[in-house]
Amino acid sequence: MLALTDTQGSSSPPPSSSSSSSSSSSSSGYENEPWCERSLSNYIVRAKEPFNAEAKLDRLIENFVTPTENHFRRNHGPIPDIDGEEWSMSIEVSCNPKMSCTRTVKLCDIQKLEQFEIVAVLECAGNRRDGLKAIKPVNGVIWGPGTASNSRWSGCRLRDLLVSAGVPADLCHPFYRRPRHVEFAAYGEAAEDEHYASSIPLEWVMNPLNMVLVATEMNGRRLIRDHGFPARIVAPGIIGARWVKWLKCIRVQNHESESFYQKRDYKILPPMANSSNCEEFWPRFPALMELTIQSAICCPAPEERLQVGRKYLVRGYALSGGGRAVDRIEVTLDGGKTWDLTDLYAIHSKQKGKQRDWSERSWSWVLWSYCISSVPPNCTIGCRAWDSAGNTQPEAAVWNYRGVMNNSVFRVCPQTDIPALTHRL
Repeated sequence: MLALTDTQGSSSPPPSSSSSSSSSSSSSGYENEPWCERSLSNYIVRAKEPFNAEAKLDRLIENFVTPTENHFRRNHGPIPDIDGEEWSMSIEVSCNPKMSCTRTVKLCDIQKLEQFEIVAVLECAGNRRDGLKAIKPVNGVIWGPGTASNSRWSGCRLRDLLVSAGVPADLCHPFYRRPRHVEFAAYGEAAEDEHYASSIPLEWVMNPLNMVLVATEMNGRRLIRDHGFPARIVAPGIIGARWVKWLKCIRVQNHESESFYQKRDYKILPPMANSSNCEEFWPRFPALMELTIQSAICCPAPEERLQVGRKYLVRGYALSGGGRAVDRIEVTLDGGKTWDLTDLYAIHSKQKGKQRDWSERSWSWVLWSYCISSVPPNCTIGCRAWDSAGNTQPEAAVWNYRGVMNNSVFRVCPQTDIPALTHRL
């Protein structure tokens, strides 16, 4: 692994595209953004308000655990400025008259419960949206492949917090005979709704192996504002839209969240859906949950120039969802006629000799590398990942109106130069 290059860079806000930005910002809720926490030189800023920035790919893979200053930033509104000492959230159970209660929780209550730490990859459902926009227009921030990051998250299990509020711990309890959901609502404003909210199935949360956390720390330090201070949801293996930040309320209920971000966003709509008719399709299709198999090439960049006939080390990341492990990444240099295996760098603790125990759940990404012994002219490099359930990436991107879950074979076409010949006299 390469060590992190210490690049502080500028933390001043990027220039606005609007000449009236100063007056509009002062009245739009964005006047108290945490610019001092943002090392802008590490990012490609896609939007200033709300602040959305993806990691530069060469820096993204410098470390297996992504430093906080390199982790992508995804927001739907102004960043709340919350006093951790005064912060509280409510836990509400509202499933039936016999199972109904409300409890207020503060940071000290979370810290009294058993603490866990996991390394888990967070990926935005819109990662690689640019590949779908290349087919035809999509709705959303146009991200490249830099909205995936792998961090250490610490906090209590959400399961334990719900049990302390009266939710049955045993999944065989009659309470679980019907589907139920856990909704998370955030402090602060959101662009498309009154506030940000989302939900995941209660059964998933209550399985202790799924390690859904109410996290208060990231990479060994308290959360920063962009990443949800003072407390956020960490839902390993599930899309980032369900990892709700700045927690205000956790609610156990009989139905999924009615929020915009659950009902009218983060769904894969069929190809005939578009801006003029999408309202008829939103109710018909499920909200996205588990991540799909994914990989990307981080080096070389498309603008990089490779020397024909020379060696080159291709590097990237791969991930999957639902606890499924990435078992291999393959690289092609000839348009998919032939594929070769890469070297992997991953976390896995259970081993029998050199054989990995594939029953172990996997929440983090893997980094990979592949050495091209002799760069061919006009080189196109492609990669695809496979996971422990036999899933792999499709050859071609599947367009959808919201531009989500693009996991097609990743390709990069760097420039190639033929080295000049030297003549001896």
